[in-house]
Formats: sequence, C-alpha cells, structure tokens
Amino acid sequence: MCSTASIVAGQRCLTVIDMAKQPTLNPDSPVPLYVQAADYLTARITSGDLPVGARLPAERDLAEQWGIAYQTVRRTMRELRDRGLVASVVGKGTFVTSETPRQP
Repeated sequence: MCSTASIVAGQRCLTVIDMAKQPTLNPDSPVPLYVQAADYLTARITSGDLPVGARLPAERDLAEQWGIAYQTVRRTMRELRDRGLVASVVGKGTFVTSETPRQP
C-alpha cells in the first residue's frame, strides 16, 4: 500500500481496487445518485474494504460498471474529496487517503 504522502507526491501506487460489488442505486430516490454512490464508497472505505492507499478505478470505468453517467461519478468523487476520504492526482488516479470522513 502507498502512504498518503506518497500519493500526494505523485509516487506510483499500483494497487487498483476491484469494484466487483455494484452499489444499489435508486434513481427514483429523493437522495441524488452521486450521494448514494458516495455513501456506498464511504461505507466500503470505513469498513476497510477499500484500504488507505488503494487506487480506485477510473471514473469512466465506474460509470460503465455501475450504469450511471460519467458526470455523476465525477460528482461522487468530488463529494468523497470534500469528505476527506480520497485524493485525486492528475494523470495518476484517485486514491483512498483516510478511513474516517471529515466532520462538517
């Protein structure tokens, strides 16, 4: 696994997490899809399924796997960054940086 400092410094981290488990997203719910997806990933991170340093699949790949729009996945990642759970590095990917969400 890679440390948060390594990820932010742009060092290579080759661990890509398999997203075989597909979230149950309800487009008819009053909760926006991006929040549902972010809550799903938050639960996987806090449970330890997605450890610190793990690289998440590309946003386009997640959109295809989950059957949702690419922009919805982008908004999901922004929500996870706002929660302090992941960091995105241009050209490298998105990595889990914390197991506990930031308090608002």
